[in-house]
Amino acid sequence: MTLLISSEANKNRPDNDLQFMTDCVIDLNFINKNRRYINISKFRGSDFICGKHSLKLTEKGMEVFPKLKLKKNKFNYNNKMISSGIIEVDNLLHGGIEKGTTTVISGASGVGKTTLGLQFLQAASKRGERSVVYTFEEDDRTLLKRAESININLGNMIDEDKLKIKKVDPLEFTPGEFTHLLIKEAEKNDTKTIMLDSVSGYRLSFAGLSEAKNEIIRNLHSLTNYLNNTGITVLLINEIDNITGDFKATELGISYLADNIMFLRYLEFSGELKKAIGVLKKRLSDFEKQMREFEITNKGIKVGKPLTHLRGILTGNPEFINNDFKGSSKNGFK
Repeated sequence: MTLLISSEANKNRPDNDLQFMTDCVIDLNFINKNRRYINISKFRGSDFICGKHSLKLTEKGMEVFPKLKLKKNKFNYNNKMISSGIIEVDNLLHGGIEKGTTTVISGASGVGKTTLGLQFLQAASKRGERSVVYTFEEDDRTLLKRAESININLGNMIDEDKLKIKKVDPLEFTPGEFTHLLIKEAEKNDTKTIMLDSVSGYRLSFAGLSEAKNEIIRNLHSLTNYLNNTGITVLLINEIDNITGDFKATELGISYLADNIMFLRYLEFSGELKKAIGVLKKRLSDFEKQMREFEITNKGIKVGKPLTHLRGILTGNPEFINNDFKGSSKNGFK
Protein backbone atom coordinates (compact mmCIF):
# COMPACT_ATOMS: atom_id res chain seq x y z
CA MET A 1 0.00 0.00 0.00
CA THR A 2 1.24 3.50 -0.87
CA LEU A 3 0.95 5.99 1.96
CA LEU A 4 0.71 9.79 1.47
CA ILE A 5 1.19 12.03 4.50
CA SER A 6 0.64 15.80 4.55
CA SER A 7 2.51 17.89 7.09
CA GLU A 8 2.41 21.60 7.92
CA ALA A 9 5.94 21.96 9.22
CA ASN A 10 7.89 25.16 9.86
CA LYS A 11 11.07 26.27 11.60
CA ASN A 12 9.41 26.22 15.02
CA ARG A 13 7.66 22.88 14.42
CA PRO A 14 9.95 20.74 12.21
CA ASP A 15 8.97 17.25 11.02
CA ASN A 16 12.45 15.76 10.66
CA ASP A 17 11.45 12.45 12.25
CA LEU A 18 8.59 12.06 9.81
CA GLN A 19 10.85 12.85 6.83
CA PHE A 20 13.36 10.27 8.09
CA MET A 21 10.73 7.52 7.96
CA THR A 22 9.41 8.34 4.49
CA ASP A 23 10.83 7.36 1.09
CA CYS A 24 10.04 10.67 -0.63
CA VAL A 25 9.71 14.26 0.60
CA ILE A 26 7.95 16.88 -1.53
CA ASP A 27 8.12 20.43 -0.20
CA LEU A 28 5.57 23.04 -1.32
CA ASN A 29 6.40 26.71 -0.77
CA PHE A 30 4.01 29.64 -0.99
CA ILE A 31 5.02 33.29 -1.36
CA ASN A 32 1.85 34.68 -2.99
CA LYS A 33 -0.76 33.47 -5.48
CA ASN A 34 1.70 33.86 -8.38
CA ARG A 35 4.72 32.55 -6.51
CA ARG A 36 4.41 28.88 -5.61
CA TYR A 37 7.31 26.44 -5.74
CA ILE A 38 7.81 22.70 -5.46
CA ASN A 39 11.04 21.10 -4.29
CA ILE A 40 11.98 17.42 -4.01
CA SER A 41 14.34 17.07 -1.07
CA LYS A 42 14.38 13.26 -0.88
CA PHE A 43 13.46 10.36 -3.17
CA ARG A 44 14.86 7.08 -1.92
CA GLY A 45 16.16 4.78 -4.66
CA SER A 46 15.82 7.31 -7.45
CA ASP A 47 17.39 10.47 -8.83
CA PHE A 48 15.49 13.76 -9.17
CA ILE A 49 15.95 17.33 -10.39
CA CYS A 50 17.19 19.44 -7.48
CA GLY A 51 16.11 22.98 -6.68
CA LYS A 52 12.89 24.99 -6.58
CA HIS A 53 10.55 24.49 -9.52
CA SER A 54 7.73 26.89 -10.38
CA LEU A 55 4.23 25.70 -9.54
CA LYS A 56 0.83 27.10 -10.53
CA LEU A 57 -2.69 26.21 -9.46
CA THR A 58 -5.13 26.95 -12.28
CA GLU A 59 -8.69 26.01 -13.29
CA LYS A 60 -7.17 23.10 -15.21
CA GLY A 61 -5.32 21.85 -12.14
CA MET A 62 -1.71 21.92 -11.03
CA GLU A 63 1.01 22.95 -13.48
CA VAL A 64 4.70 22.40 -12.75
CA PHE A 65 7.55 24.02 -14.67
CA PRO A 66 10.75 22.03 -13.98
CA LYS A 67 14.12 23.71 -14.22
CA LEU A 68 15.91 23.29 -17.53
CA LYS A 69 18.29 20.44 -18.08
CA LEU A 70 21.16 21.43 -20.33
CA LYS A 71 21.15 19.75 -23.71
CA LYS A 72 24.00 17.29 -24.08
CA ASN A 73 24.51 18.03 -27.75
CA LYS A 74 26.69 21.06 -28.38
CA PHE A 75 25.94 23.41 -31.25
CA ASN A 76 28.67 23.53 -33.90
CA TYR A 77 29.39 27.20 -34.50
CA ASN A 78 31.07 26.65 -37.90
CA ASN A 79 32.33 30.24 -37.64
CA LYS A 80 29.04 31.49 -39.13
CA MET A 81 28.95 35.24 -38.50
CA ILE A 82 25.76 37.22 -37.97
CA SER A 83 25.92 40.75 -39.36
CA SER A 84 24.35 43.75 -37.67
CA GLY A 85 23.63 45.31 -41.04
CA ILE A 86 25.96 48.23 -40.22
CA ILE A 87 29.48 48.01 -41.63
CA GLU A 88 31.10 49.98 -38.80
CA VAL A 89 29.51 47.80 -36.10
CA ASP A 90 30.59 44.66 -37.94
CA ASN A 91 34.11 46.09 -38.15
CA LEU A 92 34.10 46.50 -34.36
CA LEU A 93 33.19 42.82 -34.09
CA HIS A 94 35.59 41.69 -36.86
CA GLY A 95 32.68 40.54 -39.01
CA GLY A 96 29.75 40.24 -36.57
CA ILE A 97 28.67 37.91 -33.78
CA GLU A 98 28.75 34.14 -34.12
CA LYS A 99 25.52 32.19 -34.55
CA GLY A 100 24.42 30.41 -31.39
CA THR A 101 26.19 32.73 -28.95
CA THR A 102 25.01 35.07 -26.18
CA THR A 103 25.65 38.81 -26.53
CA VAL A 104 25.19 41.35 -23.74
CA ILE A 105 24.47 44.91 -24.90
CA SER A 106 25.18 47.10 -21.89
CA GLY A 107 24.74 50.78 -21.15
CA ALA A 108 22.89 53.48 -19.22
CA SER A 109 19.24 54.39 -19.69
CA GLY A 110 18.39 55.93 -23.07
CA VAL A 111 21.82 55.35 -24.62
CA GLY A 112 20.48 53.12 -27.43
CA LYS A 113 20.80 49.50 -26.22
CA THR A 114 17.39 48.34 -27.43
CA THR A 115 17.84 50.16 -30.74
CA LEU A 116 21.14 48.38 -31.36
CA GLY A 117 19.52 45.04 -30.52
CA LEU A 118 16.65 45.74 -32.95
CA GLN A 119 19.24 46.53 -35.63
CA PHE A 120 20.55 42.96 -35.33
CA LEU A 121 16.97 41.63 -35.59
CA GLN A 122 16.31 43.72 -38.69
CA ALA A 123 19.42 42.24 -40.31
CA ALA A 124 18.20 38.75 -39.34
CA SER A 125 14.85 39.44 -40.97
CA LYS A 126 16.58 40.40 -44.23
CA ARG A 127 18.34 37.02 -44.13
CA GLY A 128 14.93 35.35 -43.84
CA GLU A 129 15.34 34.42 -40.16
CA ARG A 130 12.71 34.71 -37.43
CA SER A 131 13.32 36.56 -34.15
CA VAL A 132 11.41 37.15 -30.90
CA VAL A 133 11.68 40.14 -28.55
CA TYR A 134 10.54 39.70 -24.95
CA THR A 135 10.02 43.17 -23.53
CA PHE A 136 9.54 43.47 -19.77
CA GLU A 137 9.35 47.26 -19.53
CA GLU A 138 8.22 48.84 -22.80
CA ASP A 139 4.82 48.40 -24.40
CA ASP A 140 4.96 46.73 -27.83
CA ARG A 141 3.13 49.64 -29.47
CA THR A 142 5.67 52.11 -28.07
CA LEU A 143 8.50 49.91 -29.32
CA LEU A 144 6.98 49.77 -32.81
CA LYS A 145 6.51 53.53 -32.96
CA ARG A 146 9.97 54.31 -31.65
CA ALA A 147 11.65 51.92 -34.07
CA GLU A 148 9.70 53.33 -37.02
CA SER A 149 10.94 56.85 -36.17
CA ILE A 150 14.55 55.71 -36.69
CA ASN A 151 13.95 53.79 -39.91
CA ILE A 152 13.60 50.30 -38.41
CA ASN A 153 10.26 49.00 -39.68
CA LEU A 154 9.23 46.31 -37.22
CA GLY A 155 5.69 46.26 -38.61
CA ASN A 156 6.78 44.74 -41.91
CA MET A 157 8.89 42.17 -40.08
CA ILE A 158 5.85 41.16 -38.00
CA ASP A 159 3.59 40.96 -41.07
CA GLU A 160 6.12 38.65 -42.76
CA ASP A 161 6.32 36.49 -39.60
CA LYS A 162 10.00 37.33 -39.20
CA LEU A 163 9.47 38.98 -35.81
CA LYS A 164 7.29 38.57 -32.75
CA ILE A 165 7.14 41.10 -29.90
CA LYS A 166 5.92 39.59 -26.65
CA LYS A 167 5.11 41.97 -23.76
CA VAL A 168 5.77 40.20 -20.48
CA ASP A 169 4.60 41.30 -17.03
CA PRO A 170 7.35 39.84 -14.82
CA LEU A 171 5.13 40.00 -11.73
CA GLU A 172 2.62 37.60 -13.32
CA PHE A 173 5.17 34.98 -14.43
CA THR A 174 7.47 32.89 -12.30
CA PRO A 175 10.99 32.44 -13.74
CA GLY A 176 10.26 28.79 -14.50
CA GLU A 177 6.97 29.56 -16.25
CA PHE A 178 8.60 32.25 -18.39
CA THR A 179 11.45 29.89 -19.33
CA HIS A 180 9.05 27.19 -20.52
CA LEU A 181 7.01 29.79 -22.44
CA LEU A 182 10.16 30.99 -24.18
CA ILE A 183 11.48 27.51 -25.01
CA LYS A 184 8.11 26.39 -26.40
CA GLU A 185 7.87 29.48 -28.61
CA ALA A 186 11.43 29.07 -29.88
CA GLU A 187 11.21 25.38 -30.75
CA LYS A 188 7.71 25.49 -32.21
CA ASN A 189 8.38 28.35 -34.64
CA ASP A 190 12.02 27.75 -35.62
CA THR A 191 13.22 30.97 -33.99
CA LYS A 192 16.85 31.92 -34.71
CA THR A 193 17.37 34.96 -32.44
CA ILE A 194 15.86 35.89 -29.06
CA MET A 195 16.26 39.26 -27.34
CA LEU A 196 15.43 39.90 -23.67
CA ASP A 197 14.75 43.58 -23.02
CA SER A 198 15.93 43.85 -20.37
CA VAL A 199 17.74 41.90 -17.64
CA SER A 200 16.41 44.46 -15.10
CA GLY A 201 12.84 43.63 -16.09
CA TYR A 202 13.53 39.89 -16.01
CA ARG A 203 14.89 40.42 -12.50
CA LEU A 204 11.41 41.45 -11.24
CA SER A 205 10.11 37.91 -11.81
CA PHE A 206 12.32 36.83 -8.90
CA ALA A 207 10.61 39.20 -6.44
CA GLY A 208 10.17 37.64 -3.03
CA LEU A 209 12.79 34.94 -3.50
CA SER A 210 15.62 34.64 -1.02
CA GLU A 211 19.02 34.85 -2.70
CA ALA A 212 17.28 36.42 -5.72
CA LYS A 213 20.55 37.58 -7.30
CA ASN A 214 22.02 34.07 -7.30
CA GLU A 215 18.79 32.63 -8.67
CA ILE A 216 18.78 35.16 -11.53
CA ILE A 217 22.30 34.20 -12.53
CA ARG A 218 21.53 30.46 -12.30
CA ASN A 219 18.39 30.82 -14.41
CA LEU A 220 20.07 32.99 -17.04
CA HIS A 221 22.98 30.54 -17.15
CA SER A 222 20.75 27.52 -17.83
CA LEU A 223 18.49 29.43 -20.23
CA THR A 224 21.26 30.90 -22.40
CA ASN A 225 23.15 27.59 -22.47
CA TYR A 226 20.02 25.70 -23.50
CA LEU A 227 19.24 28.16 -26.29
CA ASN A 228 22.83 28.37 -27.52
CA ASN A 229 23.10 24.57 -27.66
CA THR A 230 20.11 24.53 -30.01
CA GLY A 231 21.76 27.12 -32.28
CA ILE A 232 19.69 30.10 -31.11
CA THR A 233 21.45 33.46 -30.81
CA VAL A 234 20.61 35.39 -27.62
CA LEU A 235 20.77 39.16 -27.06
CA LEU A 236 20.57 40.36 -23.45
CA ILE A 237 19.87 44.07 -22.97
CA ASN A 238 21.54 45.14 -19.73
CA GLU A 239 21.05 48.52 -18.06
CA ILE A 240 23.68 49.99 -15.74
CA ASP A 241 23.03 52.74 -13.20
CA ASN A 242 25.98 55.04 -13.90
CA ILE A 243 25.54 57.65 -16.63
CA THR A 244 29.23 58.53 -16.48
CA GLY A 245 32.01 57.85 -13.96
CA ASP A 246 33.26 54.40 -13.00
CA PHE A 247 32.76 51.93 -15.83
CA LYS A 248 30.72 48.76 -15.25
CA ALA A 249 29.98 46.10 -17.81
CA THR A 250 26.96 44.73 -15.90
CA GLU A 251 25.24 45.30 -12.56
CA LEU A 252 24.49 41.67 -11.69
CA GLY A 253 27.82 40.03 -12.51
CA ILE A 254 26.55 38.22 -15.61
CA SER A 255 29.57 39.06 -17.76
CA TYR A 256 30.81 35.47 -17.63
CA LEU A 257 27.59 34.29 -19.32
CA ALA A 258 28.29 36.35 -22.43
CA ASP A 259 30.29 35.24 -25.43
CA ASN A 260 30.23 38.87 -26.57
CA ILE A 261 29.87 42.12 -24.63
CA MET A 262 29.10 45.36 -26.44
CA PHE A 263 28.78 48.58 -24.48
CA LEU A 264 27.34 52.01 -25.15
CA ARG A 265 28.69 54.95 -23.18
CA TYR A 266 27.61 58.57 -22.60
CA LEU A 267 30.35 61.18 -22.94
CA GLU A 268 30.38 64.83 -21.87
CA PHE A 269 32.37 66.59 -24.57
CA SER A 270 32.70 70.39 -24.78
CA GLY A 271 29.45 70.80 -22.87
CA GLU A 272 27.57 68.44 -25.19
CA LEU A 273 26.30 64.92 -24.50
CA LYS A 274 27.77 62.39 -26.93
CA LYS A 275 27.69 58.59 -27.18
CA ALA A 276 30.35 55.99 -27.93
CA ILE A 277 30.19 52.28 -28.74
CA GLY A 278 32.80 49.62 -28.05
CA VAL A 279 33.38 45.90 -27.64
CA LEU A 280 34.66 44.60 -24.31
CA LYS A 281 34.67 40.86 -24.97
CA LYS A 282 34.45 38.42 -27.88
CA ARG A 283 35.08 34.83 -26.93
CA LEU A 284 35.43 33.24 -30.37
CA SER A 285 37.50 35.81 -32.24
CA ASP A 286 39.42 39.05 -31.94
CA PHE A 287 37.70 42.44 -32.05
CA GLU A 288 38.46 46.10 -32.60
CA LYS A 289 39.88 47.66 -29.43
CA GLN A 290 39.07 51.28 -30.26
CA MET A 291 35.70 52.88 -29.50
CA ARG A 292 33.61 54.72 -32.08
CA GLU A 293 31.10 57.53 -32.00
CA PHE A 294 27.50 56.27 -31.83
CA GLU A 295 24.49 58.28 -32.97
CA ILE A 296 20.80 57.52 -33.49
CA THR A 297 19.19 59.54 -36.28
CA ASN A 298 15.85 59.50 -38.09
CA LYS A 299 17.61 57.48 -40.81
CA GLY A 300 18.89 54.86 -38.39
CA ILE A 301 22.06 54.16 -36.43
CA LYS A 302 25.19 56.02 -37.46
CA VAL A 303 28.61 54.82 -36.26
CA GLY A 304 31.75 56.88 -36.86
CA LYS A 305 35.45 56.15 -37.18
CA PRO A 306 37.55 54.87 -34.25
CA LEU A 307 38.18 57.53 -31.59
CA THR A 308 41.94 57.03 -31.66
CA HIS A 309 42.76 60.61 -30.63
CA LEU A 310 40.86 60.54 -27.30
CA ARG A 311 41.59 59.05 -23.90
CA GLY A 312 39.48 58.75 -20.76
CA ILE A 313 36.39 57.73 -22.75
CA LEU A 314 35.31 55.12 -20.19
CA THR A 315 35.25 57.77 -17.45
CA GLY A 316 32.71 59.76 -19.45
CA ASN A 317 35.03 62.80 -19.62
CA PRO A 318 37.38 62.28 -22.58
CA GLU A 319 40.32 64.48 -23.46
CA PHE A 320 42.57 64.80 -26.49
CA ILE A 321 45.76 62.77 -26.46
CA ASN A 322 47.50 65.39 -28.56
CA ASN A 323 46.48 69.04 -28.80
CA ASP A 324 47.17 68.90 -32.54
CA PHE A 325 43.92 66.95 -32.91
CA LYS A 326 41.87 69.60 -31.13
CA GLY A 327 39.23 71.01 -33.41
CA SER A 328 39.66 68.24 -36.00
CA SER A 329 36.70 66.11 -37.13
CA LYS A 330 38.71 63.63 -39.22
CA ASN A 331 38.91 60.99 -36.50
CA GLY A 332 35.78 61.57 -34.41
CA PHE A 333 34.19 64.31 -32.31
CA LYS A 334 34.79 67.92 -33.19
